[in-house]
Amino acid sequence: MTAPDLHPNLPAPNATAEQLTRLAREPSLHLREAVARHPNTPAEVLGQLAADFPGAVISNPALPLLRLAQMKQIQSWSGRTLARLAAVEAAPEWLQELAMRHPDPQAQWAVAGRAQLSAERLCQLAGRREWQLRAAVAQHPDLPAELLGALAVDSDYGVRLSLAAHPALPPEVLKTLQQDAHPLVRRRTQIISTRSVGGQGRPL
Repeated sequence: MTAPDLHPNLPAPNATAEQLTRLAREPSLHLREAVARHPNTPAEVLGQLAADFPGAVISNPALPLLRLAQMKQIQSWSGRTLARLAAVEAAPEWLQELAMRHPDPQAQWAVAGRAQLSAERLCQLAGRREWQLRAAVAQHPDLPAELLGALAVDSDYGVRLSLAAHPALPPEVLKTLQQDAHPLVRRRTQIISTRSVGGQGRPL
């Protein structure tokens, strides 16, 4: 290593963008993760490291500044990279939005699979054309009442079937699903109702 100001295991606080770019190619996972956390690491390099160290990139103190100064570079990150970042619970809303807009479906799926989603994000996902994304939303534990009602009459039975397994359906939504046109949806609501009343959940 030619840089005299670098610790043998970690980049120095004053490491330059050129040094960090070089260190990002080192085989050491510990070193590469440290580069992903370093505020002087270029946005392009962060995009390369994010797939392997998404939490480190999210915690990088320079990321909000890069959003303002190099947004076009961040927008060029791959779908896999944005998927990995969006799946981190600490991922900010603006990164989730980038993932939602990316043409790679895996980025959108990463957002749908998050344990914590804002009501606005849930509504956005529920409006997607792909029924699988709407079905994923239907399984979320914190659905607003109006969204529960909308999903209960979704045009695709797969979405309604997913909603029928929701652990906390209001009586009016449950009644709607119990009268659903598709037998599988009605069947699932019967099973869920049996479990709720009897506590044992025995298929009929």
